[in-house]
Amino acid sequence: MPKNNVLTRNQVRAKIAYNLVSSPEAKGDKDYPKLAKKFPALVHTCGLAQAIAFVRAKEGDTGTVYLNHLSSVMGRSRNDLEERSHSALLPEYQRLSLEAIESASWIKRYAEALLKESEP
Repeated sequence: MPKNNVLTRNQVRAKIAYNLVSSPEAKGDKDYPKLAKKFPALVHTCGLAQAIAFVRAKEGDTGTVYLNHLSSVMGRSRNDLEERSHSALLPEYQRLSLEAIESASWIKRYAEALLKESEP
């Protein structure tokens, strides 16, 4: 643990992500691991706003749970994350996208370790 019991941003993200992925909400959803696995690459490829729109349009209840978890790991409300991804100027959008990729990567790691992916 760092000096003065101060956690780094990544430690805070990891702790929140672990608690969320361990929740019954995520464990009971057979599609959650698949979405958690593909979301960081989706943000990297398409951008945050488009990735959020895709998840909202295509993933149903799993997408809602996932976006709630992502915004919690990022320390935002889901509405704030969605609104900022659409209205932010370029420097803020880039920072927000990087933060989303880093947060989504923690969710992905724990989903791979703790949850079983559904068979195709």
